[in-house]
Amino acid sequence: MSIFIFFLCPFQKNVRADSSNFYAKVTATGVQLCSSPSETSALFVLPYSYFVKVDYIVDDYYKVIYKDVEGYVRRDRVTLMNGVPQVPFFDATYEIFVPFGLYQSPSQTSSVITTLTNTDDKITYYGELAGQQVTSDNNIWYYSQVTISGEEQFGYVFSGVTDLLTQPVINNETFDIVSDDFLETPSSEFKNLSTGTKIMLIVAISVPSLLILYFLIKPSKIVKNTTSKNKKEKKIHHHGDYFEFDEKDL
Repeated sequence: MSIFIFFLCPFQKNVRADSSNFYAKVTATGVQLCSSPSETSALFVLPYSYFVKVDYIVDDYYKVIYKDVEGYVRRDRVTLMNGVPQVPFFDATYEIFVPFGLYQSPSQTSSVITTLTNTDDKITYYGELAGQQVTSDNNIWYYSQVTISGEEQFGYVFSGVTDLLTQPVINNETFDIVSDDFLETPSSEFKNLSTGTKIMLIVAISVPSLLILYFLIKPSKIVKNTTSKNKKEKKIHHHGDYFEFDEKDL
């Protein structure tokens, strides 16, 4: 049974610590929230001096949550702290002064998620990212959230069509700096799989393990029973008026 357990749990490295009260403070400028543990997948630059909620470690990155967006930040670009900030995230909204699209990427060549037509609507700001240069001196896009017919939509709006963006203020909250040695470091490939894929993978691993156990145990019993039966059958030979014992069976 120990063989089966080994094959069933090949990805577990250590016991996960409770990181529910641990946040990392953005202590550098230009810190990117990425959709994967790679800076080539940047979603937006996090507001300086605010926080991300830390989940676990993936190589050189933390798996984090900023507001309600999950992502990754480089571990060496933020400071892990033991405490819950009163204002962990920069709360900002803005308006547009002309109708404009909410785009999949910071470029007008990407897909339009929805068209923003109401210039009085408050649009939630998350961060900014350099993208297509729409005007001669501006290539900054805002990663934003809008609610359309009760459904949240996320995407990019060119900053050149926006107005009345809430100006950020420095967050001076601070807590004790802690080491991240206690945080879980799961296998990134396994951790990022969907639940259904994980189940299929576990089944695919466990079934061969059970078959191995079966063939290790069952055939030996079959051979043993067959040998005993043959011995019983060959032990005595009847020849008319007398019985003869097979010397090989004695």
